[in-house]
Amino acid sequence: MEPAPAFDVTCADVADAVAAVIGEPSTPVLPVMSTVSTMGWIAGPAQYMFQRAGGIACSAGGSDDFWEILLFPGAEAVIAGVDARIGVPMSEGGSCSADGYCGFEITEGDVHLSALFVDPDLDDSTSAGLDAALRGLVRSAAEDTRDVEIANSDIEGARCERFVTIEELSALLGTEVKQFAHFGGWGVPAEVYNVVDRASHCLYTSPGAGYEVSNYLQITTLPAGRWAFERQDGVPVVVEGADEAKASSGELGESFLDVRVGDDWIRFTTYEGESGARDPLPIATRIVRNLTVGHLAPQ
Repeated sequence: MEPAPAFDVTCADVADAVAAVIGEPSTPVLPVMSTVSTMGWIAGPAQYMFQRAGGIACSAGGSDDFWEILLFPGAEAVIAGVDARIGVPMSEGGSCSADGYCGFEITEGDVHLSALFVDPDLDDSTSAGLDAALRGLVRSAAEDTRDVEIANSDIEGARCERFVTIEELSALLGTEVKQFAHFGGWGVPAEVYNVVDRASHCLYTSPGAGYEVSNYLQITTLPAGRWAFERQDGVPVVVEGADEAKASSGELGESFLDVRVGDDWIRFTTYEGESGARDPLPIATRIVRNLTVGHLAPQ
């Protein structure tokens, strides 16, 4: 069952408020985070992270003109976490620049809104209208906020070693593997995903530093995310030990394998190499066994 938000503001309300200022978007408004020009770990389970946290995520548009609005409760704790990790207070308010980029961070009570707009037709003359519209949304949400309970999950808070150890993955891939443990920057999404939702993000690469490495495998999750997994497109496949699995591919040559184990959604992403993206099925099969039966004894 989809988590209930902590307020009555919906993506339809968001869409109406935005359209009144900048017009209708070029695509339908979707109740998920955007994957346009964002972090690589967002696609899949993480697009629904704000629903698990009792909030909403709404996005629309394409590569040249898109927007995304995130509205969620528990603002005080999230902002404190972001401030502590980046070392400076997160700014309040926002504006539009001459190059068509608008960013806003607005808090009312214990509700916070993060918004991003990218469109060459936007400039500073749009800032006041968007600011007023967004503050109206936050105010409406803050006026009727209620407590929500985050669903329990067997994988919430799971460390990457619970899915697969570096030694196991090295043996499966036949090459040396390094675990990359950072998000590549910390902000509201990383705080909600990692701390509020207690979801897992595990990235495994070749040895090296910076852009010298090759990505081998990424694991992302949505604890208690069965409701969102069921909306995910893909070709049904069989992963031994899993309840359901779907395979699909990304625009940059990635292979996605989405797996449901009980009520939990786990995505395995492998990346394009010299001969195409690595098949994630053998890796997923071992990891599902690790989660449902246990790790094999070291050989």
